Amino acid sequence: MKKKFISLSRALELNEKEYNRLFYKHVNPGLYSIYKILGFGEMDIESCEGLEIRLKNKKSILDFTSGLGVLALGHNHPKILEAELLCHQLKLIDVQKFGINKLQAVLAYNISTIMPDPLDTSFFTVSGAEAIEAGIKLITRVQPSNKTKFITFHEDYHGKTHGALSFTRSESFASGFHVGIPEENVITIKPGNISELKEAIRMNNNSIAAMIIEPIQGQVLGIPPKGYLEEAINLCKANGILTLIDEIKVGLGRTGKLFSFFGNNIVPDIVTISKALGGGKRAIGAMVTSSKLSRKAYGRKKDSAIHSTTFGGLGESCAVAIEALNIISDKQFLEKVTDKGDYFFHELNKLKKKYPKMINNIIGEGLYLGVEFNFVPFENNIKNISIPFINDFKVILMGSIVRNLYREYGILSHFTPPRPDMLIIMPPLIIKKVEIDLFIDALDKTLKFGLVKLFGKFLLNNAKDII
Repeated sequence: MKKKFISLSRALELNEKEYNRLFYKHVNPGLYSIYKILGFGEMDIESCEGLEIRLKNKKSILDFTSGLGVLALGHNHPKILEAELLCHQLKLIDVQKFGINKLQAVLAYNISTIMPDPLDTSFFTVSGAEAIEAGIKLITRVQPSNKTKFITFHEDYHGKTHGALSFTRSESFASGFHVGIPEENVITIKPGNISELKEAIRMNNNSIAAMIIEPIQGQVLGIPPKGYLEEAINLCKANGILTLIDEIKVGLGRTGKLFSFFGNNIVPDIVTISKALGGGKRAIGAMVTSSKLSRKAYGRKKDSAIHSTTFGGLGESCAVAIEALNIISDKQFLEKVTDKGDYFFHELNKLKKKYPKMINNIIGEGLYLGVEFNFVPFENNIKNISIPFINDFKVILMGSIVRNLYREYGILSHFTPPRPDMLIIMPPLIIKKVEIDLFIDALDKTLKFGLVKLFGKFLLNNAKDII
């Protein structure tokens, strides 16, 4: 029997069971299982605005993940919607492959005004990984042929395309793939260790093309020691090594600074940005560099289009990015992010004092925070119970916290596999203090219930799915 198309109107009317079945069968059954285990399978969304996700069952969810950094301005920010509406009303051109798109030119100019000199040239993409790819290609075009090696760092994350995977050292994302840059050309060192960086440069005898680094590691919330970034960048400059700073996840206001490398007295050769640049509504990224490097790579007419992308820098995407950048770069907006981040950090530390056996530490900057748990005593208690299908008790313990926050208190939160002992808090930057208080209260009640009880409750609800 021939399958029939589902219309848009019908798609919007599908009930939870119907679209869950379609996702399981036609998108990703593994992810479906994970979402179900964490309790996220029951999320029939009617609408969303700001932090609030409204479900069809009238329940309200507060999103403390910001779509892993995409929703810096929350869901459906009114000014972003206005920018989109204006584009629709004026019927502005979106796809312009021949001729100059004015909104692309303006966005590139605006980015140049907020970057330190000489970073004045942008190449637009549809994702952060694609911005990294553009950076890699630029580096290989401008560096001499003997410079074939790159420096990256343990637990850095730069994307999942073949080139970006060459420098992604978090989890096992590159496992089983033929990555773009040969493994022997990638030097992986410990983050924050300047002696190891110096030794890597010394040992590789002027063959290093570039260092690619996250100023704050997006997967594990790794913050380098004070002064490290400045020393590392200066060391690379002294040795003819280009530097690419990946601000895709932690840039655009997340730390209370417009970019997290600001304030370090450094100027990299390349900065990659994405996620928040699209205002939560558009897929857009940028590889930002100097006109000197850009012209060296692509300045001749015959070379000007050898690196391009189909959907990079579409008109409406640029319009939305112009508005998003205007909102986030406002001094008062950034001051409020810092103020709310300080308040959140202070309140989390109160919980640390209240539950000293459960919480080891609170880390982070601005509105990118992590609660580091001490699971060891609880693991020791639980290991006495024979549960053969569980390989990592930390994942289950953290999963039980995340599930309880969502199901009992309407708080959407997350963690990453490299740090299963850390609850990550990454709310939209527009969060209100009353919403911070709701999170603190929910986490307080969850911890008061007790990890062993949470673990038992989690197993009871999910034993069938985990097996």
